Amino acid sequence: MPKSDATARDLLKVTMLLMRRLGARMRQGDKERIEPAQIGILMRLSESPLTLTELAAHQVVRLPTMSKSVGLLVQRGWLSRTIPANNRRQTIVALTAEGRRVLERMGRHAERQLSELLSSLTAAERQRIQGGLEILIRELAAGEEGTES
Repeated sequence: MPKSDATARDLLKVTMLLMRRLGARMRQGDKERIEPAQIGILMRLSESPLTLTELAAHQVVRLPTMSKSVGLLVQRGWLSRTIPANNRRQTIVALTAEGRRVLERMGRHAERQLSELLSSLTAAERQRIQGGLEILIRELAAGEEGTES
C-alpha cells in the first residue's frame, strides 16, 4: 500500500503532465490562444460574476495583475466589466456568451484529448482510474464546501 505522501506526489505529477499536455494545445493559434491562468478566470466566472477584488482573491493574485488579465479577456470579447450604480468603486466581471462558448469548446477538446489517451488502456485499467477519480472528486468537493467565499 503506497504511503499518502507518495500518492500525493504521484497525483501532483499526473496533474502536471495533464496540464502540460492540454496546455500546449491551448497556447497554439492566435484567436483562442489562452494561458492556464486565464482558463481559471473563465472557469470561475462560469459559476457566477464576481467583483474584480473577489476574482483576484480567488485566483490568489494582486489586483493590478487581475485587472490586466481581465482587460485582455475583455478585449477578446470573452468577459465583460460593469460598474454598479450603487458602488462606483466596484467592478463586476462576468463571462460573456462568447466566453462561455470558448470555454465549452476548450472543455470538449480537452475531453477528446484525454479520451484518446485513455482509449489505449484496457477496460480494467479505465475502471480502476474511474474508481479512483470518483473518490478524489468526492473528497475534493467535500473540502470545498467549507471554503466557498
